[in-house]
Amino acid sequence: MKRWHGLGRLGTAATALASVVVLAGGLDFAPVSPAMAAGMPGPGHDIPGRDTETKRSTLPPTDAPGVFGAGVGSHLWWQRFTRARRAPGVAPPPPMVYVGGQTVGVRLFTRGLLVVGFQRVGPQGESPAAAADVRIGDRIERVNGALVRTVDDLRRLIHLGGPQVWLTLRRGRETRRVCVRTVTDVAGNRHLGVYVRDKTTGIGTLTFFDPLHRCFGALGHVITDVDTGEPIEGSGALYPAEVTGIMRGEPGRPGEKKGHFVFPQRVMGEIEENCEFGVFGHMERPPAHLYLPRVIPVARPDEVHDGPAMMLTVLHGQRVEAYQVQIERAVHQSVPDTRSMVVRVTDPRLLREAGGIIQGMSGSPILQDGRLVGAVTHVFLSDVTRGYGVYAAWMVEEALRTAQHPRAGWPQAAWLPARTQKGAVLGTRVAV
Repeated sequence: MKRWHGLGRLGTAATALASVVVLAGGLDFAPVSPAMAAGMPGPGHDIPGRDTETKRSTLPPTDAPGVFGAGVGSHLWWQRFTRARRAPGVAPPPPMVYVGGQTVGVRLFTRGLLVVGFQRVGPQGESPAAAADVRIGDRIERVNGALVRTVDDLRRLIHLGGPQVWLTLRRGRETRRVCVRTVTDVAGNRHLGVYVRDKTTGIGTLTFFDPLHRCFGALGHVITDVDTGEPIEGSGALYPAEVTGIMRGEPGRPGEKKGHFVFPQRVMGEIEENCEFGVFGHMERPPAHLYLPRVIPVARPDEVHDGPAMMLTVLHGQRVEAYQVQIERAVHQSVPDTRSMVVRVTDPRLLREAGGIIQGMSGSPILQDGRLVGAVTHVFLSDVTRGYGVYAAWMVEEALRTAQHPRAGWPQAAWLPARTQKGAVLGTRVAV
C-alpha cells in the first residue's frame, strides 16, 4: 500500500497534517514510500493487514445492457472526449455502467512465489537462500526449470532437486538464476530457509460493471504485499461475500467491515490487472444485489463539483444502501491521478453505525447529479468521517484498457475454492 497525505489532524482544521488509511478490509497491504498529493499536504501512513488464515468479504449482482457510443476501438473514451472538445460538434456519449456498492471477496495470486522473509535452518542456523543472494521481494518462478505456482509446487520440486537447486527469480524487471544448497532436517525434508507467499485475500467493494465490454473495476487503489510493501503482480478472482459485523471507527483507529465469503466456489469476476487505480478484469454478467437496476453515465472529471453526493456500500449482509456524503474538494485533473477528491460523510445513520469511512469500503461508488463520479479509497486517521476518492473516469479508463489487452490468466490456482471464514486478512506466509 501507499502512504498518502491528508487534510486535517485530530481536532484541528483542514490545513494541518493527517494520516490516511487504505480501506480494503483484510487485504494484505503494507506501507510503501510517502507520496505527495498536489495541493493536499501532510504525511500519512497505512495500517498493514494482519496475518491470519483466511479473509472476509461481501458482494452482489446486476442486469441489462449499456451504451458506450462507438465502442472502445483504438482509443479510450476520455481521449475521444478531449479530441471532440477541440472540434465543433457534440462530444461522444459517456460510458454507461451499473454502479456497484456490493462487498466482494478478493483473492489475488502472485505471479510466482513472493519471498517475504528468511528462516534460519540447519546446524549453522543460516538461510541458504539468503546466502545465495535471494532477496525479500524476489519472486521464485521456476525450480530447476520447472514452473512454480504454489507453495506445494515449491516443496515438491525442492525435495526432488537434491542437495542443490537452481532457482529462477524475477527481481524487478530482471530475471536471475541462482544456485541454492538445500538443508535437510531430521525428517528428511529439504529447506531453502525462506518464507514465501502465493496469494492475498480480503474484502473490498465493487465500483462498477460495464455490460458492453463485460469488465469491472473495484477497490480504487493498488493491492500491495503486507511484508514487502510492493504491488502484487498476478491475477485472481472476485467472490460473493456478505458483511456480518461492523467495527466502528474512531479518531486514530479506523473501523472495518467484518464478513465472509458466501459462495466460496462461485467466481464473480476474473482479476486481470492490479494497479494504482484498483483491480480490474472480466465479468460475464451484472452482479447481484444492485442498488440501481439500470445503467448510468460515468462523469468526466470536469463534471464533478464540490457539494452533496451519495455513496453506495454495504453495512449489513449483502444489501447495498445509499448514504449522504459531501464532496469537500474536487481536484482539477486533466490526466489520471489517484487523489481526486476529499469526501466527508454526512449521513446520520452511517455516522452512528460506522463512525464514518471504514476499511472494507474501498471502492464504494460515489454518485452525483445522476452520474458515477468516483469511488472512496482512503480514510483520514485524524478524522474518520473524511477521506479521499478517485475519479470514476480514471477507473473506467483502466477497465477498458484491461478489456482491450487482457493478460493471460495466472495462475490457474486462482480458481481454487476460497475458504469461508469470518475475520480480517489472509495471506499467510509459509516457510520452505
